[in-house]
Amino acid sequence: MGLAAADLYDADVTGRAAVSSCHAWSVRGRPLCLLRLAAVVGALLAAIGAAHAQSPGDAARALLRNYQDDPARIDQARDLLETALARAGAADTATLVTLSRAWFLFAENRARTEDARLAAYERGRAAAQRAIADAPDSADAHLWYAINLGSWAQVKGLLRSLITLKTIRQEVDTVLRLDPDNIEGHVMAGSLFRDLPALMGGDPAQAEQHFKRARARDPHLTGVRIELALLYSNTGRIAEARRELEGVLDEPAPTDRPRWLLKETPRARAMLESLRDKP
Repeated sequence: MGLAAADLYDADVTGRAAVSSCHAWSVRGRPLCLLRLAAVVGALLAAIGAAHAQSPGDAARALLRNYQDDPARIDQARDLLETALARAGAADTATLVTLSRAWFLFAENRARTEDARLAAYERGRAAAQRAIADAPDSADAHLWYAINLGSWAQVKGLLRSLITLKTIRQEVDTVLRLDPDNIEGHVMAGSLFRDLPALMGGDPAQAEQHFKRARARDPHLTGVRIELALLYSNTGRIAEARRELEGVLDEPAPTDRPRWLLKETPRARAMLESLRDKP
């Protein structure tokens, strides 16, 4: 239930209680009770207006804001957006980008099989493609296309396929051309420079630059600290890797709290354990 929908429900319950209580009041007390009832009716009408004003995209983003409390909210957000698209036949860029993100989150948190994950990434990529067709200059549309494609390729073992890699690089380059300070764009660029061999363009120094630029833009983004820890671990900088992982666990205000709780905290602990006996 979105925030406006929750407000509507609460106002309805309060209104019913107010009507019932007025019947129990004496004749002398009813004018005061009616004033209270009028206030409740006003709140109910305001809640109805807010519920109607909330777009499917807004409702979906509200559901995804705290999906750590109930991961099924990812399914609800995705279904809400898919239903809205099926009815309208068209959607604004922001709605399509949100749908692409919802499919990615479904793949990461809800899919139970590899085939289901791959299918979800493909649906996320398709939504992002529609967003790009609608708004070619949307950095977010290109970003979520690259994220879903890269995740799909990683599962398929095709991340180093020349055709797939070329597309991912083009999309990441487009994101940073359209939005030079795009945090996730720098994280993706850093990951490519870190994970690829030198013959395919890998460069640990450039990877570190991209990760540090992302962290400078958002010091509370714990995901980038994990990416840095992987880079430092791969290059023998174990003390620095530990520092980044401890920073993940000690972060008081993570930017992406759901991902921090469900994915990054367990991963940071596992990585620290793997580094325990390394000098």
